Amino acid sequence: MEINDYQNQIREYIDYPPELGPFSIILSLQNNVGNLASKLNDALINDHGNFTKENRMKTAISLGDSLFDICNMAADLGYSMNDIISLNLMKHKMTAEKESNKDKKQVK
Repeated sequence: MEINDYQNQIREYIDYPPELGPFSIILSLQNNVGNLASKLNDALINDHGNFTKENRMKTAISLGDSLFDICNMAADLGYSMNDIISLNLMKHKMTAEKESNKDKKQVK
């Protein structure tokens, strides 16, 4: 499935007041990232760093919950996920180029 198709399909499952938009979503995202951290912590502490098949599945589901929030926030802001991905790649490329230029100046 393409990311924009996913983004469009999940819009029917929004369970927050639309007028709150990104403000409500960021709270849900924070909660979901916390759940993700909890799953990783459980694998580290309770399973002594053994990342079992069950832990991997729970982590994957938590990643999906975070993706759900991110896709909805992007849509509420008027962006497709392809837009977000392109902007993010451009940012990282520019950052890498700046670092590379900085390293070249330090070598001289």
